[in-house]
Amino acid sequence: MTELTLLTLLNFVAGDFCAAKAQGMDTLKSVLIAYSKANDKFGGNNVRRVINKSPAIEVTALAVVATKCPNQGIVTGK
Repeated sequence: MTELTLLTLLNFVAGDFCAAKAQGMDTLKSVLIAYSKANDKFGGNNVRRVINKSPAIEVTALAVVATKCPNQGIVTGK
């Protein structure tokens, strides 16, 4: 398996996150659903390793989500 990178992880999670938000789930539930799917696909140890080794993950995550689902108002709070 190819090494899991932050960008690969965030792109995968953002897709599921945006889909959950579009279905009306709140932000926390959407994040948890998306995170659990990433664990299923990549393995919990790999996901935690990438998260732990990623400085400023919040900024990168917001940028990816803003790109993947701009109409959800995640970044602006709308």
